[in-house]
Amino acid sequence: MKEEFEDVFHEEEYDELLNRWEDMLKNKKKYFFDVFEFENIIDYYIDTDKANNALKAITLASEQHPSSIIIQLKKAQVLIDKGQSNQALKIIDQLEMIESSNIDIYLIKGAALNALNRYSEAEKAFDLAVSLAFEEKVDVLQIVASSFEQIGKYQVSLKYLLEAYKSEPDNLLLLFDIGYSYEKLGQIKKSIGYYLRYLDREPFSENAWYNLGILYTKAEMFEKAVEAYEFALAINPEFSLAYFNLANAYSNNEDYLKAIDNYKEYLNYDGVNVEVLTYIGDCYESLKDYEQADHYYNDAIKESEFFADAHFGKANIQFQLGNYNESLELVKNAIKIDDLNAEYHFLLGSIYTELKSHDKACDSYKTAYNTEPTEIDFVLALNESYIKIKEYSKAKDVLMNYLKDHKKDAVIYFRLAGCFLWLNDNEKALDAFENGLRVDSSGFEEINVIFPDALINEEYRKLADSYKIKDLN
Repeated sequence: MKEEFEDVFHEEEYDELLNRWEDMLKNKKKYFFDVFEFENIIDYYIDTDKANNALKAITLASEQHPSSIIIQLKKAQVLIDKGQSNQALKIIDQLEMIESSNIDIYLIKGAALNALNRYSEAEKAFDLAVSLAFEEKVDVLQIVASSFEQIGKYQVSLKYLLEAYKSEPDNLLLLFDIGYSYEKLGQIKKSIGYYLRYLDREPFSENAWYNLGILYTKAEMFEKAVEAYEFALAINPEFSLAYFNLANAYSNNEDYLKAIDNYKEYLNYDGVNVEVLTYIGDCYESLKDYEQADHYYNDAIKESEFFADAHFGKANIQFQLGNYNESLELVKNAIKIDDLNAEYHFLLGSIYTELKSHDKACDSYKTAYNTEPTEIDFVLALNESYIKIKEYSKAKDVLMNYLKDHKKDAVIYFRLAGCFLWLNDNEKALDAFENGLRVDSSGFEEINVIFPDALINEEYRKLADSYKIKDLN
């Protein structure tokens, strides 16, 4: 009870101080405030993002306490917040000559230098602050790490966090921040390791379990992701985002019924969401329950007529049912809303292929491919489409371009061999075919997709036999 009373008392004092300050400004009076009081007033305006008000307080504080280093440091801090870091540095340089052992001087100097993109100089200033810190060393290291984290310099931030962790291995906040930094650096396994350490000591942290679920999803460890989200929900059954991510994890793990249940649970907490309605439709579509899928896509469109994915979902259902003309109109609706989505153009190409409109199919596949040239489905579809319209050189070029960064894809070599056969270059065709056999001989029949009956040729049979492929019939 005593602690609660003291907290209330201090809060009342703080309110009284701010009221006195506001009264002075409103009535154009002049009151005296000590340095500590000014510091609190300035911090209030800094914390509430009122930099101009903070500068007013600093101006009067400088008049009443012209030799106060604390007030000048506050001024430098506010100038950084206002984007005037060069002016802040001028103040810092003067203060450094007066009090060269003040940690705050170097912390603010480092922040100013970071704001000016002078990162190596900032590190030197921060390192000096760390060297001056003793009992407060971990706090200083955390401040420095935060400064670099805010500007996306996670590798530098991590250096300071790991140094702090060496000093305080029981500091849970450090474990959390280190895990976050590794995640931002794309080092997912290391990030998972630090979150697990955190959870060993704080097993009832719903946020840590939730973050761990996100990491497992990124690592495509979907069963582990499911476990993590379920732990988060066991701790807090009203954690709506955990239901959403759990549903995604179940969907990625192809457990569509559980995914649907959790998407619906999410809707119970957060209300109707057009994206989630579409995800439910996707799940029903994957289960081949096209009636339910169409129902949820329609619900999504009722909520937002311009949600392209729902139109695309309906188009995909009609395509699966063989209703190509209906599918064509629906996917065109999706493309009108979002003409940059490669999947929409790929479906359009597939529809035109079924309708035997090969020139239009090729144009659609080309659009999808140009948007995502490393997507293997787009590469193969465009390659086949060029073959259908007898553009053999272009069909070959698509595969050659893909091979630049994917030299271990046997299917591409086998298809490339077929392209060379169409171009009457048997020598290159044999080379490509053999390259495919070296990488993975099991898919050799892909050559027939591009050049039917290629394997009837005796040269190809002999080459295949040399790689001990017996069943060519």
